[in-house]
Amino acid sequence: MIDTLEVKKQQSSYRTTILLYHQIGETLHNSVNPDCFCRKEKFCQQMEYLKSSSIEVVSLDRAITALFSEGQPQRNQVVLTFDDGCGSFYDVAHPILEKCGFPATIYPVVGSLGQVANWGGKVYPHLKILDQKKLIALSNNGVEIGGHTVNHVKLDQVPKTDAVQEIKNCKVELEQILNKEVTTFAFPHGKYNSTIIEMVKRAGFKNALTCESNYANNASSVFEIPRRYITNYDDLRSFEKKLL
Repeated sequence: MIDTLEVKKQQSSYRTTILLYHQIGETLHNSVNPDCFCRKEKFCQQMEYLKSSSIEVVSLDRAITALFSEGQPQRNQVVLTFDDGCGSFYDVAHPILEKCGFPATIYPVVGSLGQVANWGGKVYPHLKILDQKKLIALSNNGVEIGGHTVNHVKLDQVPKTDAVQEIKNCKVELEQILNKEVTTFAFPHGKYNSTIIEMVKRAGFKNALTCESNYANNASSVFEIPRRYITNYDDLRSFEKKLL
């Protein structure tokens, strides 16, 4: 099984980078965290850069197979991931990805589908989460859907029984909505520990992504895969540096 294997260290200088996005939009509102936002114009430039470069944009599954199994990438690779399930992914980001022919994985907060985000005791009026209809459409169009808990809680800061239910129920609910297996998980707020990892494994997920800033090649396990954050502060030069 893939989750029992150690990461295969690269035999060359090729790297696999998993990028972490949140909201893609036209306007950065005051209620939006700039670290969780990327302007559409910048996102277009970033995707155009990838399209014209020698970097291969691959699915999460393909990247994980290469890193944790017998294969090794023959060129630098990038995986595109999007946390929370912002509604603008459907309207703004996905059409751009389709035009470029790029795969992507999104991690919606299942308890907020079709609603304005309301977690951690705070309402985010400019963060509308995808509804079930759009989520199904994206899934049917090849976008991978992963688990991100039911209520976007910090899993290491809630009672263990609550953490178990947050992890298990998000998988169950997504699989009922999508009518397909959900195998990947992303830790909300990047919060996790060894106990949380065991919960994710027991829930039936096959891998998990963190918010640790590193190349995926340096993952310590298939349940602790790093990603590089893309924020509103990234210009094309800093974007390139995060890849190479």
